[in-house]
Amino acid sequence: MNKVVVITGASSGLGLSHAVFLTAKGYTVFGTSRRSQTLDNKKLKEDFVRDHTKWKFTNKEKTIVKPVRNLVPKKMEKNLDELISKIRFFNMDVTSDESVKKAVSEMETEAKKINDRGIDILINNAGISFFKSAEVLSMEDWKTTFDTNLFGMIRVAKAVLPQMRGRREGRIINTSTLGALAVIPFQSHYSASKIAIKVFSEGLRVEVKKFNIKVSTILPSDINTAFNTNMHAISTTMDPSTKSVDLEKMINQSPTTSDSPYYKYLNPVWKVIVKNLIVAPPPLVISKKLYRIIKARKPRVNYHAGDPIQRILVFLIRRVVTDEIVDWLLPLYFGLK
Repeated sequence: MNKVVVITGASSGLGLSHAVFLTAKGYTVFGTSRRSQTLDNKKLKEDFVRDHTKWKFTNKEKTIVKPVRNLVPKKMEKNLDELISKIRFFNMDVTSDESVKKAVSEMETEAKKINDRGIDILINNAGISFFKSAEVLSMEDWKTTFDTNLFGMIRVAKAVLPQMRGRREGRIINTSTLGALAVIPFQSHYSASKIAIKVFSEGLRVEVKKFNIKVSTILPSDINTAFNTNMHAISTTMDPSTKSVDLEKMINQSPTTSDSPYYKYLNPVWKVIVKNLIVAPPPLVISKKLYRIIKARKPRVNYHAGDPIQRILVFLIRRVVTDEIVDWLLPLYFGLK
């Protein structure tokens, strides 16, 4: 095949899942990370397996969960060490112009040794988020969110486009979220940056169409990896009889202090998010959708992926119900009614 795929933010979560899955499909994967020099294949494997664990609530209050099944396909699990070892990591900080230019230059050089063309596909995946009200979140954190999620994506796209345009071929897939369409309370900064990604992608798609460069956006639902990698440290032991996770402890570790004016409103939302993430689909669900986008002869501009209930909710909010119903439905969903 000799097709080279670049995935930003490939050392964990969705990015790692995409990297493993596409490697298994025969692509040469170049992953980027801010800490590429310190990555350990054993740790990457542990993270991947952990992110593909099915969890089950074990009490009525839904505060205790335990693992019930490993969701990694058997063939992939058997070859996981080899697949991870094939992923080539490059150091990149998407918030730095120089870092992006340097990394893309290195990857273009290495890609041409493989296929004489360069980078065939860019998957913009790197992202960041906080959990605070719009008022309380510092302007520095607002800027960090946009610099990573939006401007970082633009930096990488600008760096790969000249080569793609020169040979009149290429694909760019940008990662947004369903949370851009159904705004998540206390993550308005995140939703705002992600809706900007969608709009940017739609504009870029038109601009580069005549150069045979195809641009799409994938909008995932909640994915289990966000819980596993960012919110709680979970052992990798797979014996369901010996391990459980106490969500009550995590729920009580509120991201804000009790003196915050938003404290009593933020906590119910936090509980809903934590419980949703633990039973959300694994990242491979999104990786499979991503693969179908890559293989599509005429890819669409936007693809929703992941949890069916959240996808239906977004459809209702954006296509069917009135603003008055949305004002009632979203607070209800997030435990604010």
